[in-house]
Amino acid sequence: MQKKYWIGLFTLACFLYLLFFPEDSLAAVRDGLSLWYRSVLPVLFPFLILSGIVTRLELTKQIPEKLLRPVCHAFGCSCQGCFAIVSGFLCGFPMGAKMTRDLQTSHLITGEEADFLYGFVNNVSPAFLMSFLAREQLHRPEYQAVFLFSVSGAAILYGLISRPQKGSFTQPSVTPLSKSSCAGDTSRLFSVIDDCIQDGILAAIRLGAYITVFSLLSSAAENLLPDNILLQAAVAGLFEITNGCSAVAGLDLPLGLKVIWLCAVCAFGSLSAFAQTVSITSMGRASACRYIKSRVIITLLASALAFGILFFRRLSLF
Repeated sequence: MQKKYWIGLFTLACFLYLLFFPEDSLAAVRDGLSLWYRSVLPVLFPFLILSGIVTRLELTKQIPEKLLRPVCHAFGCSCQGCFAIVSGFLCGFPMGAKMTRDLQTSHLITGEEADFLYGFVNNVSPAFLMSFLAREQLHRPEYQAVFLFSVSGAAILYGLISRPQKGSFTQPSVTPLSKSSCAGDTSRLFSVIDDCIQDGILAAIRLGAYITVFSLLSSAAENLLPDNILLQAAVAGLFEITNGCSAVAGLDLPLGLKVIWLCAVCAFGSLSAFAQTVSITSMGRASACRYIKSRVIITLLASALAFGILFFRRLSLF
């Protein structure tokens, strides 16, 4: 009952903001939809479809295990879990969590392994770090490696530290019938593809809705908070990662401090990314709490790595 009360109060507050700040709320909705349409949808939509096809047809089983053993040994995961790691580090939010969920739904990994993978496979993409952040926002391409090693390195380090003992993850007790024979059955193959397209469309629309809602919340926070640019930048980064990075990059602060702050924002991923992840994976409360805990630890690691890299980089100049 108390939960419904807070949800109702939150909904009422959003409704009042739409009524009393129509111009700001309209601009925020436009920014959220534009971000989704121009940046998120073209990049993620193909991967949403392809990840579903890969897991439903069990194409991951066609890759020789010898190629996957180094990753398996490093992180203590199964060979199937390696694909969630690769997609998460290359494709960006929320593809790592989406691939993990697909593998679990297809009974290729267990729920325990999925909870472990959720902790570190859901990250911003290298393209975002090197292109958008270093080049477009800071206009300092020489800091590409700093962002990449700090943010991605922190997630990898967390995965290595939190890895379970060898053999901790058992094989799923329920193994589905192999769908690899779909290649010879055209109608069934296209049925699987159609299902994956429908799932991809629904997931993409859901992501767009969350991005728009959190863009609106970020706008409301900026208007209602005191006129402090540091506080507003912090809140923007907490709610939505792209707008948050833009706000932090535009601050009049020493470059090193901005780099560390940006690494922290990217490592945490924002509440928008968290909501997208919970929605697309149908996480339970316990899994969501573990996920938040892992993001906080990764954020601290990324900040420490960024500080260390900048410190030794400065020493090397003397």
